[in-house]
Amino acid sequence: MFELDIEMLKEQGLQLVDTAKKTAQDLADKGKNQLDLMNQQARLSRAQRQLGALVYSLHKAGEENQPLVDKYIEAVAEVEKAIEEIKTNMSPEEYMAAEAEAAAEDAAAEDEEEIEEEPVQLRGETKICPVCKAEVDGDALFCNHCGAQL
Repeated sequence: MFELDIEMLKEQGLQLVDTAKKTAQDLADKGKNQLDLMNQQARLSRAQRQLGALVYSLHKAGEENQPLVDKYIEAVAEVEKAIEEIKTNMSPEEYMAAEAEAAAEDAAAEDEEEIEEEPVQLRGETKICPVCKAEVDGDALFCNHCGAQL
């Protein structure tokens, strides 16, 4: 009878280990999904800001460069697609938690924008295009003059 209890305890212990392992893996997967979503949302925000800055600078200079604008729009669309793929792999609870976190970060970012008094472009944060030597925004992905990738 003593041997039977040991076998039963051993089996229950193995079941508990398996359950704990599965729970830990589920938590890790949820955390990874939320982290991936937050990273992609940050990339989307950055890509949208860059697209807006490009369109503004082209308009201000009286220039048009639709192929370059299209490249930026494609970059935004790629990030949006990645976000949708991540969301389809999330449970409703994960999605709601991630959205709440994103809303809190957006509010914090808006507060930071209100503090900033002048656009970054006016502060001299620019770089030189290696192809055409034009001055471009410091965080631009492409040159707004020749379209070269920076």
